[in-house]
Amino acid sequence: MCGIAGSWRAPEQVADALPAALACIRHRGPDDMGSIRLGDAALGMTRLAVIDPVDGRQPMTAAEGKVAIVFNGEIYNYKELRQGLQGSGHRFLTNSDTEVVLAAYLRKGLRFVDDLVGMFAVAIADSRSDELVLARDRFGKKPLYYAGLPEGGLTFASELKGLAPMLAAAGLDRRVRPQSVYDYLSLGVVPQPATIWEGVLTLEPGTVMVTDRAGRSRTTSYWSPVIEGVAQQGSAEPLGDPGKRVRELIAEATRIRLRSDVPLGIFLSGGVDSSVVGYEAARALGGELQAFTVKTSGELDESDVAARTAATLGIRHTVLPLTLDPVAGVQQVVRAYDQPFADSSAIPSLAISALAREHVTVVLNGDGGDEVFGGYRRHLAAHLMVPRARLVGGAAGLMQSLVPRSVARRGPLGLALRVARGLRLPADERYLAWTTDMLREGDKTAIWRGRHCEPTERLVAATRVPWLSALDQQLLSDIRINLLSDLLVKMDIASMAHSLEARSPLLDHRLADYVWSLPPKVRLPKRTPKGLLRESYRGLLSSEVLDGAKRGFEIPMSDWLAGGLRPMVQDLVLAPDARVLDFIDRDAVVELVDGTGYADRNLTYLRYGLLVLEMWLRDSNAA
Repeated sequence: MCGIAGSWRAPEQVADALPAALACIRHRGPDDMGSIRLGDAALGMTRLAVIDPVDGRQPMTAAEGKVAIVFNGEIYNYKELRQGLQGSGHRFLTNSDTEVVLAAYLRKGLRFVDDLVGMFAVAIADSRSDELVLARDRFGKKPLYYAGLPEGGLTFASELKGLAPMLAAAGLDRRVRPQSVYDYLSLGVVPQPATIWEGVLTLEPGTVMVTDRAGRSRTTSYWSPVIEGVAQQGSAEPLGDPGKRVRELIAEATRIRLRSDVPLGIFLSGGVDSSVVGYEAARALGGELQAFTVKTSGELDESDVAARTAATLGIRHTVLPLTLDPVAGVQQVVRAYDQPFADSSAIPSLAISALAREHVTVVLNGDGGDEVFGGYRRHLAAHLMVPRARLVGGAAGLMQSLVPRSVARRGPLGLALRVARGLRLPADERYLAWTTDMLREGDKTAIWRGRHCEPTERLVAATRVPWLSALDQQLLSDIRINLLSDLLVKMDIASMAHSLEARSPLLDHRLADYVWSLPPKVRLPKRTPKGLLRESYRGLLSSEVLDGAKRGFEIPMSDWLAGGLRPMVQDLVLAPDARVLDFIDRDAVVELVDGTGYADRNLTYLRYGLLVLEMWLRDSNAA
């Protein structure tokens, strides 16, 4: 695991800015730093040494020094790939997974990514063909940002802050992209492949991009999520035992993610996903495994449930008391995330990563379980209600007229109201209402002060596949939008800010491919979110875990905005010189802050989103 940065066919002053770029992302890899010039390429990395700490230094070279690689991530099946490459005659000099990736490229060319199981962002300079190869893992767990240069070259880095010194050296001013702000007001994050900066993009997940000596780039996709449960509903082919197969795949995904030459543990909550990972990790490591649980105040605390699970599994368990300062927490998010990021769970994610890093270098988590298995309540609503939207539309309208808008959003009645409202909306707007529930196109056109922007709903429309069921369409949109640009970004930045590597067994693409091949009724038995996963571990984990209500990693943001954060909102967002006023009408900002408008939306999310946006605009000195 590390941070990488570099340039291709860049002016000398840009290549010379590489050390400054690496210094900006040193937190991603404090153990080592290295760089290389090879032809038109300048490659660099900061290393968090996890596999082969002594000999696995980067950059690595091969083919008599004509090919060089820098690599951020982990290849979990590197041992199996290494054996196959050795059988083909390749001789290895280290025990690192980086050398395996390089050897796979030498043997298979651009198809080297096909056999990789892991999370990765890779840059390979090949002076034999005068090409730079960039590649990113299937789900997009590891980030890779890049920007073109006026002369036809490009720069890249693991974080936006790593690009800044090279862009400055190229004489390029960073300008805020209004469309990204526009989309942020609906999503609470900047949706990939765009970034907050004009001309800066992310390499899309599951793709390889090759740039030649003339500066021409071509991008190919080697994987994308294929959800074909509907096609399988009428299949006569027997399904076998899906629960058994799920357990086998999760066991294998967990086993290979336990490979580490440094201390390793797991994040264990009281929920299903992390408990499943904990169960399989405990089977593999036994009492050597160390689990970490956050202890918070209030009803969302799961430390007691996690403690009972750890005791049952026979693993060591450490409870990490979590004390959060609202002001310091928001300030840290603005500094760490490089662009506006309104998912407030980033605050505790940063804090728990800092605490865990005092004990281990690598953690496993349960990320991805909801997206792979259909774990959100909106997934069940899509499965059960959307196909019957015309039949229930009248009742939905009646509910909207009778239920007070002030009802608690997370309670059963609040959920029912939001589902009812979504059923009466076009499909793309429904997605926004059922996820962030911030502003939609009709809201923004009335209050937007920036240049013309396209509706955010276009991003949802771009994920649509005509033959998918409502459930599978909801899942696919979540994978392409919410998982990619929110959840994976949140964990990557939060963990790497503290030099902690986070691994997600439930995002193994082989597991996902299998689960998505099953009919919806198999994935959601008993009409239960994540039903297949729950039933697969029935009898192996407690009913307390398997049947417990879903709890997010949340903080009392509504209370914070009315308390500790209120002066910041008043002083910054409502200030006469507020930067958000470059984009949003002042009256609308006042209505959002004081609650006199938009009462049927997620006002807490909107208020916090405005605060983060304002702080980021001021902190970045954005043009």
